[in-house]
This record gives sequence, structure tokens and C-alpha cells, in this order.
Amino acid sequence: MAGGYMGKGGTAKVLFVDLSNGDMKEETFGEDILRKFLGGYGLAAKIMYDRQKPGVDPLGPENMLGFLTGPLTGTPAIIGSRYVVVGKSPLTGTWGDANSGGYFGPALKFAGYDGVFFTGMSEKPVYLLIESGKPQLMDADWLWGKDCVDTEDLLKEKHGDKTNIACIGPAGEKLSLISGVINDKGRAAARSGLGAVMGSKKLKAVAVKGDIKVPLADEEGTRELRRKWAKGVNVGFAEVLKQYGTAGITAASSESGDSPAKNWSDAGSEAFPNSAAISDDAVIELQERKWACWQCPIACGGHMKVVEGPFAVEGHKPEYETLAAYGTMCLNDNLESIVKINDICNRAGLDTISAGCSVAFAIE
Repeated sequence: MAGGYMGKGGTAKVLFVDLSNGDMKEETFGEDILRKFLGGYGLAAKIMYDRQKPGVDPLGPENMLGFLTGPLTGTPAIIGSRYVVVGKSPLTGTWGDANSGGYFGPALKFAGYDGVFFTGMSEKPVYLLIESGKPQLMDADWLWGKDCVDTEDLLKEKHGDKTNIACIGPAGEKLSLISGVINDKGRAAARSGLGAVMGSKKLKAVAVKGDIKVPLADEEGTRELRRKWAKGVNVGFAEVLKQYGTAGITAASSESGDSPAKNWSDAGSEAFPNSAAISDDAVIELQERKWACWQCPIACGGHMKVVEGPFAVEGHKPEYETLAAYGTMCLNDNLESIVKINDICNRAGLDTISAGCSVAFAIE
């Protein structure tokens, strides 16, 4: 296995950080492990199964929290931009994982690591900074209480615009069981309550920067495959994503009953007749510009702008799940309000699916 991993000889290089005492060590994982446990998700499951005791408190010091990438992250592979966060979920008490796109995943590899695991619990707020293979824990007292957008801006101001950040907001700090990890001011590793695990460890953020190249077994062959398969983003469902993002399926999903309405008590076009108001063309009307994850030819994201009124806001385009959670689930066809709510959740570090479903329950 000659490419895709950051360690010597095609091994995966993982950093282990004990937040209780500040100790850090690197370990590598070879082909015998990597072929059996594929990708960041697979390697994370292997590491946690081997090293974490059963029955640990998800919000206690023994719970492991991991940020992992896969062998295609940071390479010319189409959609090679994702990373996964793993740990024991405080929401379910079992395995928890959440993944996100954007720029953080590739940047973690360019900083020299395939992944990083945290154990222990810091006495005061900290963040991990990794610069070209050199990790250090930094004081985060000055960031504690800041929302995710301000946290990213402040860390970029301190460490440079090329720094990429995954962080928690006030929701994670307050150990909300529906808090997630936010990168790029609105891309979310949202599910499983892993933002609360981060908050319990007093870990405000992971900031990474570097220009270490991801090794490839056959660089030209990889780029040729990209050129070949990139043509597929102009046909079928990929074409819908390219034009609208996941917002392109909101109306059809609502009308067919695939997305629930009225706190799961109803579904279909009769339950929510104005689904077009929060779908495809309506969403694009508020889109100021398109937004793409690292080197993604689909560019399903977007930057939204509501100019005036009670819901005036600028931020990321809401995904289908957010439009359904705060739209069909709450019988709300005011798109501007959903765009505003999406930004509120991103800043706070809340999973919009869980938060929207909670609101729908509260309404009923």
C-alpha cells in the first residue's frame, strides 16, 4: 500500500493526545490493519475497540474522541474532502460517529497526520494546533464562549488564513447532547452528540495547517481517473446536486412522504402543500454564490444572503435535512426563517436535524 497515508512506507500516522497531562505520541498502523479496516471510519473502530474499556462515561475522561481521514482524503479522488469524528455517544450510549466535508479533512493530512485521538480531560480550555507535523496544545480561555464562526475567524487571525479549524460552539461547551463539530463556518460533523464529548474534555478546537503532500502510488493514473469520472457530475442525481445541492430533493421528498411532517404524525403533499417554497428554485433565489468543498467538482454548497427583515442573515445554504426538520416537521414554509435558523445552529454548534425535531416536538 504505497499511497494515501501519511506515515512512512504507506502506514497511517495517528497522533494520540492525553488532555489530562498534555502528553502526545505518534503511532503508525500498517497494511495488515489498513486493508482489514478500511478508511478513517474503519481504522477508528479498530483503535477504539482495542483500547477503550466497555462501560465508560461518554462525558468522562476515559472516552476516546477521534478525528480521522481516509486514504482518498486530500488526493485527486472526487469528493476526497471528508473526515469523520468518532467516540462513544453521550446521546445513545453506544458507538457515535459524524462526518463532514469542507477543507478540514484534507488540511489535517497536509499537516502530517491521518488522524488524531484525544483522551483525558483538560483542567482548562485548550485547542490543538498542528503545523506541518508539529503539534502543540494551546490555551483557549480567550475562545471559550465564542460561537463557531467567531472562533474560526479568531484562530485564522492568530495563525493565518491557511489554518483550517474544527471547533465547538456554546452548545458543545454546555454539553448539549445534540451538539456537533463545525468546520468552515457551517459544515457540520453533527450527529451523535460528539460536540459534547469535545466540550467535556475542554477541547475548543483542532487547528491544522501545512503543505505536506499526500503520497500517491500512481499520481498520473489517479489524475486520469479523476478526469474520467468527473464527467459523471453532469448527469443524473449528481446534476441535481450540482444545480441545487441537497435542497433539490426537498419538495419531492415531502410530496412523496419520504420526509415526515408535523412531528412525524403526518406526511405527503396534503400534510405540507407548499413544499416548493423551501426547495430547489426557491432556495437558489436566496443563494448569493456557490460553495464547494476542497477540490469538489459538484459544489453542492452555497452562500446564502437574506438582505432585510427579521431573518436577515448571511451563511451556508441549508441542506435537505435542515429544510425538512425546520420545514415539513414544523409545518413551516418560510424559507428565510430556515436560513436564519440554520446559521444560528451552525454558530452554536448544534445538529440541525436533532434541533429541528426537538422544536417540532415542542410545537406539538
